[in-house]
Amino acid sequence: MVVEKVIVVALAQGDVGPVDVGRLLDRAGALDPDRYPSVSMQVEDADATDRWEWRRPPTAWRPLVTVAAWTDCADDVVDLAAVVADVTVRWAGYVVTEAVPRRGDRIEVPVGSARPGLTVTSMLKRAGSLDRDAFLRHWYEVHMPMSLRIHPQHTYVRNVVSRVLTPDAPSIDAICEEGLATVDDLLDPARFFGADPDEPDWTRSRALIGADVPQFLDPDGTLTSLMNEYPVRNAPFGG
Repeated sequence: MVVEKVIVVALAQGDVGPVDVGRLLDRAGALDPDRYPSVSMQVEDADATDRWEWRRPPTAWRPLVTVAAWTDCADDVVDLAAVVADVTVRWAGYVVTEAVPRRGDRIEVPVGSARPGLTVTSMLKRAGSLDRDAFLRHWYEVHMPMSLRIHPQHTYVRNVVSRVLTPDAPSIDAICEEGLATVDDLLDPARFFGADPDEPDWTRSRALIGADVPQFLDPDGTLTSLMNEYPVRNAPFGG
């Protein structure tokens, strides 16, 4: 049987106020378990996003909520969209191919509780100078190994977009999820750029990452938030 992973993203601009996580979890938990046997959700950590030094301008779109589900056919996303439809005025659905280059220890928590740590969730748009194959090659062979060496991620999940399910969805190529053990692993630049055992000066590592990002990504079209992850139902690793 072919099983597809679909991610529905609710997008936001500026301050949208508190998100009712309990209501979202109830809706996600009510999804048909035969059609969606595995479901997980991420919700923006607004405080951490606001404190992040690389935060985009308030007018920029960003992921607010993601619902990831495995299903035997992702052509119709009406049920998944209903989970997030009233959270913001804009949402998008994608079918993705998942890979997990780094699979760390995972702490299981009860449904309705956030997993410890933080996830940097980025909707990646490739640089205009690259075609899809060149973008993926640079990400896989250049940037990702650098990122895994420099940043203290305990998980790293690649979701490459295979098809877009909704009209007017942001034109992106992938959704990347980088899991960190604590918020300070991201917010403290010495920790976020200081994991490379062969480079004692974290500022050089930050410069290396900063120089590489525009080589394969469109910074203006790449949308990022800091998220908390919530298990909903038998969620597979990474989503």
